[in-house]
Amino acid sequence: DQILNKLLYGNLHWLIVEKQLPVKRSIDSGPYSSDQLELLYNERLRPLDVMPYTNVVLAFQKISDSWELFELYKPYRKARLSVVNIASNYLPAVDRYGSQLIVRRKLVDRRRNLQGFAMPCGTATTSPEYFTGMDDRNDVHDLFTKANFPFIRELMYDLNFTLNMVQLDKVGYKQNGTFSGVMGKFQNRSIELGCLGTLMRTERLEVADFMIVTLIIKSSIIFRQPPLSIVANIFELPFSVGVWACCFALMAIYWMTMIAIRQLTSGERFGAIESLVYIIGTMCQRGCDIVPQFNGTRLLMFSLQLTSFFILTSYSASIVALLQSPSRAIASVGDLVRSPLKAGVMDTSYGRVYYQETQDPDVQELYRKKIKPHGEKAFLEPNEGIGRVKQEMYAYEGELNAAYKVIKETFAPEEVCKLQELEAIKLPPFGIPIVKGSKYRELIRQRLMWQREVGIIKRFNLIWIHQKPQCENLNAGFSSVGVVEMRYLYLFLAVGFLAALATLLAERSWWSGMAKKLKSRTAIIRRKNEA
Repeated sequence: DQILNKLLYGNLHWLIVEKQLPVKRSIDSGPYSSDQLELLYNERLRPLDVMPYTNVVLAFQKISDSWELFELYKPYRKARLSVVNIASNYLPAVDRYGSQLIVRRKLVDRRRNLQGFAMPCGTATTSPEYFTGMDDRNDVHDLFTKANFPFIRELMYDLNFTLNMVQLDKVGYKQNGTFSGVMGKFQNRSIELGCLGTLMRTERLEVADFMIVTLIIKSSIIFRQPPLSIVANIFELPFSVGVWACCFALMAIYWMTMIAIRQLTSGERFGAIESLVYIIGTMCQRGCDIVPQFNGTRLLMFSLQLTSFFILTSYSASIVALLQSPSRAIASVGDLVRSPLKAGVMDTSYGRVYYQETQDPDVQELYRKKIKPHGEKAFLEPNEGIGRVKQEMYAYEGELNAAYKVIKETFAPEEVCKLQELEAIKLPPFGIPIVKGSKYRELIRQRLMWQREVGIIKRFNLIWIHQKPQCENLNAGFSSVGVVEMRYLYLFLAVGFLAALATLLAERSWWSGMAKKLKSRTAIIRRKNEA
């Protein structure tokens, strides 16, 4: 009881052995030989799992009432039992606070030495056609594997173990109660450690423990806002509704004034139709071949031309600015669904899973309307997807690391400023897994925490994760005006042609009727004269 009360400063399993063993000095194991302690282990300690992070202490009481304390552990199950002498001739009554034992235990660092144990380890390479090695930073595929392997390599050097690696083609998801891929290996306990980072999903906690968050990969939809001329009629936008109403009211006032001048004077050439055509032409900066007869009409026409000049100047300047302006039409996933943009997804295993599992109605609608109908063609490699974003009205959802790398290589600085992002699916963090209930879990977790504290994890994240390209010149470059931007003008031109043709046919029909009536009257008058 004294020993338990004074020396229990950790999760220690104490086994007090009453029988005396024959004393035999040994440099490695203290007063008892390793063979004798191995024999004791086989008899009394085999039910206890004395793997590296367990704490089993044997206390032997001597005839002189002093204690001999040993710590037992194995670096792995098939290894020979390791024995460390904690204290010899230990007297609890003299060492009141157990300081002797604490100092001796702090000097024991051999627990971290796994003595070259071949750790069963599983990894996944989902894109073997692109895989050229764990250190290839030019390849953006399987980032969750390659960016986490440096931490495993540091653990190998730190804990002195090797890897008995099993390479699979997927991390694995649960289907019908059974896991596939690496998680399936955890389920049948054929591997101990995952040499990769995996998404921390709830169902994976059934077969694996996650020790530390090592990597956070974001997945976003990258797109360019469609030009304002595509989502709106830019020929209506320069003026507000009130200004347009004032323009039409001004035209009506000038028209009625010119008609009034015609009525008050005699010999003025501008009638009602001529005045209307002149006013419309002047507002569009068109001239007229009819010369007014009176100075009042001339003054009225001059004021109309001056007014239309300032109106048209403001209108034209606004049109030029609007042609180069991006829209703000897409601010959410729902706006993207309703937009004319097509959509694609990066070809990853989790991308397919999370789009099908999402509960967001907008994301569900995006998948149902813009991704699922295209089948496998909607799942693209990053260089193809970002290329379509650059060339087309296209939205591409993928890992930001892969997307940023392609953008840096293919986009001009002014083109980067036009890119925007939307988050459709939120990925959980990536962590290094270990088999459920592993005796190495706490040991490896502590060493991974140490890597985080000294900056190793941060350093490798900066090496492997591409940062977002910066917008260097927002106002540089220009957008060419194409057929899409001019579609409303072409529509107005077609309407004008059709209206002119309809007017022509109506006039010909009216003149044909008038000619027939005139011819009938002429014939009647001729017959009357002949009679």
